[in-house]
This record gives sequence, structure tokens and C-alpha cells, in this order.
Amino acid sequence: MNEAQLGLVISTPAILAFIVFMYRKGAMNFPGAVAAAFMSVAIATMLFLSQ
Repeated sequence: MNEAQLGLVISTPAILAFIVFMYRKGAMNFPGAVAAAFMSVAIATMLFLSQ
């Protein structure tokens, strides 16, 4: 695992935690939170596999 992949493994859960935090505080609605979580996981997966 190289440095870029390690960064993705560390940053993606942090992004997901931030999405959950924003949803619980009412800053995002449920469909927006689901879309943001799905897209962040999809982008991280694509970048992880292309490294």
C-alpha cells in the first residue's frame, strides 16, 4: 500500500463521519447525505484501485 492509498483509507472514513455529523445537526437532508456518502465511497474506491 503506497502513500496515496493510505491517505484514501484514512480520509474516507473522516469524510463519512463528517457527513453523519452534518446530517445529525440538520445541515443535510437524508437523500443528500446518502448521495454524498455514496459518491465519496465511489470516488475513493476508484482512486484506490487506480493507484
